[in-house]
Amino acid sequence: MNSIKNSPKFNSIVKELVSSLYNKKLKEITTTASIDAYETPLAFKNKGLSRKKKKNIEKQTGYKFVDEALSNDDIKKIKKQIRKEVSDILFDIWIKRNSWGGK
Repeated sequence: MNSIKNSPKFNSIVKELVSSLYNKKLKEITTTASIDAYETPLAFKNKGLSRKKKKNIEKQTGYKFVDEALSNDDIKKIKKQIRKEVSDILFDIWIKRNSWGGK
């Protein structure tokens, strides 16, 4: 049996369709080979700004940097407050549902 996929006519039709789509859709192809290297020596520096840079920025802008890290105590307080608010909402829903006579 000769499969349609293996026939020369099918292969030529597929090649024509691919080339027409290629010409219509792909006007430009960019590869990573054409990208320039990073020109900053600290492009991937893991640490934040140095003290000197922070001080310079503070002088220029008039603002000061603030340490905004949350401590474990802060996270516990936030979780406790969220639980309280959610429980109040659920209690209000329960009261209203019972007052409606719903089941």
